Amino acid sequence: MDYIPDNTPNNQSEPYGVKPQENANFQQNQSPSPADIYNATAPQGIPNYHYGAPQNFFNPQYLEEQRQKMLQRRHHEKKIKSLGTNTGIILLIVLAFSFTLSYLLLMPAFSELYQTNLTFASAFGIFYSVITVGGAFLIGSRLMKKNGFSSTVPYAVPKDKIKTLLLILIGFGGCLLANFITSFLVAFAEGFGIYSTYSALQYPSNTFDVIMIFISSALIPPLIEEFALRGILMQSMRKYGNLFAIITSAFVFGVFHGNAVQIPFAFLCGLIIGYAVMATESLWTGVIIHALMNAMSGVSSALIYYFDEYTSNTFFYVGSAIGIALGIVAVIIYLNRYKNDKTLKDDCCFKEATLGEKFLKFNSSPVMIIAIILYIIQALSQLTTTPPTY
Repeated sequence: MDYIPDNTPNNQSEPYGVKPQENANFQQNQSPSPADIYNATAPQGIPNYHYGAPQNFFNPQYLEEQRQKMLQRRHHEKKIKSLGTNTGIILLIVLAFSFTLSYLLLMPAFSELYQTNLTFASAFGIFYSVITVGGAFLIGSRLMKKNGFSSTVPYAVPKDKIKTLLLILIGFGGCLLANFITSFLVAFAEGFGIYSTYSALQYPSNTFDVIMIFISSALIPPLIEEFALRGILMQSMRKYGNLFAIITSAFVFGVFHGNAVQIPFAFLCGLIIGYAVMATESLWTGVIIHALMNAMSGVSSALIYYFDEYTSNTFFYVGSAIGIALGIVAVIIYLNRYKNDKTLKDDCCFKEATLGEKFLKFNSSPVMIIAIILYIIQALSQLTTTPPTY
């Protein structure tokens, strides 16, 4: 790739940039660039240069220009790593809150209630979600703001209603498809004698249980988790590219679920929901998709109580087939109607680094590495070689 000189003052193009130092031999707006001169006069077959000093070509302007680019690159790498550190701290706070609240369930009185009373278990789940996720990310948002990663959570109602409807259908169908992909992975693992103790299905014993299941699964988690992941976290990452923000926040969304079944499922859903929120510039798009997906398990649980497990399974499979079919139709319409959509256009301040380089730099923070390891250990601890009993 040919070197393209950047003569725009850093303090105008990048608020976090390093301001070029004054140099008597360096005229920032001088034209043409020394690199252009070198490449135009170099013998045929000699490669172009854009970093470092070409042989026998020690032009002060060229060297200063490259020094500034290297300083900018190091600055952005440091900021991305710092973003990873902040995220790792949030994940550790979530884990700390989780273990603290889980300790309460070891007390005989709470333990018995949690295991025998679904209403209490659902109420505890609401409290758990608000404290562990909402509380941790609220603390984390203050930390990020302090470190220069302030972001505005997009609470506005989507402007393009047709686009929003299509993305809700795509998101819902995509999450249902992700559920089947995850089920295939679970079945694959079970073929090797590895089972998970996690189960999303609940068995209510009265109507109030049914209501509490919906509140604790289809209402509170979508609001709290979308505020945390697609609101605070993803918006803070957009500075380094929309695609980077979507993938990285989806990765964190998967990790923080902390069990082997939900990690791949949440990651896939995070990619879909992240794009939908980004494309509509509204958090409510993600909340609706998330709520619809969680409501599927809530309805399945309710049908078990009011009818039987066969009816519940029938609803889930038929509903999933319809949801996926509508999602496919919506994708076709969306690609035709919004073929010039620029949501994933990498218009960011750090184009020199690839998506992979930025993702690795984000996860290179020691705090983030520790958090990931702890969540992986938590996920592995929920695996067993004993087949579940139904």
